[in-house]
Amino acid sequence: MKKKTGGKKKAATARWPFIIVLLCAYALSSGASYFFLKDKFAFESSFITEIETRQALNEHRKKTRETGRLYGANGSIPAVKSGTVPRKDRILVIAEDTIKKMVAKYDARLLDLYLDRNGVIYMDFSDELKKNYHMDISEELNFLAALFNGIRSNVPGLTAMKILIEGREIDSLGGHIDISKPIGEEIAGII
Repeated sequence: MKKKTGGKKKAATARWPFIIVLLCAYALSSGASYFFLKDKFAFESSFITEIETRQALNEHRKKTRETGRLYGANGSIPAVKSGTVPRKDRILVIAEDTIKKMVAKYDARLLDLYLDRNGVIYMDFSDELKKNYHMDISEELNFLAALFNGIRSNVPGLTAMKILIEGREIDSLGGHIDISKPIGEEIAGII
């Protein structure tokens, strides 16, 4: 007796298109249900939100602590918003008052104040300082020495100062003394 094996092969090959159609239908329905139902199953975790908020706050505090920046990024919002002022910021506020008194007669605004880790204080002024500044060499030297000594008396660890106009480095205020690099101890003993 002969066995027929051809019928089983035909039945097995006839199932493959049906299985492929079923797999395609499953993949299509899974993808469609994901896009239509993903908003219904999404959830907000207050724990995750709180962790992200704390990380952002810590990064902001770290940047403020490392740089000693008095102003925020746009130059108008103080870095410290609460009533308590950390020691480093308090020192910069006192230095800011000293600087404003020194440049008041030139109608210049202090745009930014920055103290780096090396003890160099960067002062960014409006361009009125350069426009309204008319001094001879001795007056310019005395002004820079008085400015440095006034700031140094309020900021312990100050090593030098750098004057910027509208965020740009300048060579000199009155054309006599080079201030393109930070200056400090070399003019401290003038007055």
